[in-house]
Amino acid sequence: MSLSIALSGVQAAQTDIDTIGNNIANVSTTGFKASNAQFADIYSGAASGFADGPAVPGEGAAPASLSQVFTEGALQQTGNPLDTAISGNGFFQVKTGAGTAYTRDGEFHIDNNGFLITDTGAQVLGLVSASANSAAAPASLQAIQVNTGAAPATPTSAVGISVNLPATDTPIDTTATPFDPTNSASYNESTSFSVYDSLGASHALTTYFTEVSGSGSPNQWQTHWQLSDPSGAAIASGTGPGLTFSSSGQLQSGGGSITTGPLPNGAAALNIAEDFTGSGVSNLAFAVNGVTNNGSGAGQFSGVAIAANGEVTASYSNGATKSFGTVALANFADPQALTPVSNNMWLATPGSGTPISGSPNTGGLGTLQSGVLEGSNVDVSTQLVSLITAQQAYQANAQGISVEQQDIQRLLQIQ
Repeated sequence: MSLSIALSGVQAAQTDIDTIGNNIANVSTTGFKASNAQFADIYSGAASGFADGPAVPGEGAAPASLSQVFTEGALQQTGNPLDTAISGNGFFQVKTGAGTAYTRDGEFHIDNNGFLITDTGAQVLGLVSASANSAAAPASLQAIQVNTGAAPATPTSAVGISVNLPATDTPIDTTATPFDPTNSASYNESTSFSVYDSLGASHALTTYFTEVSGSGSPNQWQTHWQLSDPSGAAIASGTGPGLTFSSSGQLQSGGGSITTGPLPNGAAALNIAEDFTGSGVSNLAFAVNGVTNNGSGAGQFSGVAIAANGEVTASYSNGATKSFGTVALANFADPQALTPVSNNMWLATPGSGTPISGSPNTGGLGTLQSGVLEGSNVDVSTQLVSLITAQQAYQANAQGISVEQQDIQRLLQIQ
């Protein structure tokens, strides 16, 4: 055995030990993928190519490649809604100083500028609409930024009121007793709920129901409305639609709109469509079956969540939600050719192929799980067994060097 052969064996064993040591060191690293050192034997050029030539010893071993193991690690619940794991194929795409990098580490959070970033500060890339006001606008791959400020108010423009009107109510002669919100004898029933103006201020909208005597069989019910400010003072009022019902008490017609002038607090005029679908007349007592209102006051940012399809949605204290993009995944024709770099990331290479990017659960890409992180795929037991084998190889080659040194020493001592 020559010194060079034994030395190559020592170097190969050391490479193996280093690789195994790196795997063990990252047993708790989120999304880490283990590697295996691959080796090739070395033969001299003079002996190669002669199938019928004399058998000659090789010249040792050399590292051939670093094989990466891309099996999925165990999923671990964290409870943090921004922690995200990929179940299946693909990598998260992140923006770094070296360009776009790829990772399985989904420890995400929002920075002070609203960007979705990794634990190392890299911005997470996703499919974001070119127009913040149009989800249908073409999307491009860019950093996902969430509005962590207040959500603007949405003035009420439509309400739905479903009520049961008692058939036992006494009809009112509206000619003798015209409607007056201060006179309870001029109406049969009433209900109130909040609507919102353009500044987000809440106002009470009261709807009054009057069964008009002699208006049909069954009688028609006339509606009126009144808008009040937070102090209870009336700021606008008017007549709503008449409601007609069939002999079985089903609503046949009834719908209208509420229009006010500019409001005293400086808010714009309200234009609210009223819909009484679902209302009816029966022997039961007056009841409000349901109210819908499409308006809301301004709301503070309350959190963000990532769905299984990658959609990043912020929620606000007023109940509003808004989507700010979709986390995009990427996969490669040959992931083994990716170059591993620090911070648990990989870079694409010509050998890996062009990244195939898309939304989760499309084109063979995996789905996402929020509140979960993918652990390292390192099996410590297997790594320790491999470490023992690598140590034995190191010791055996080191012993070979020692024997070779002794033989050389004896030769030098021959007189």
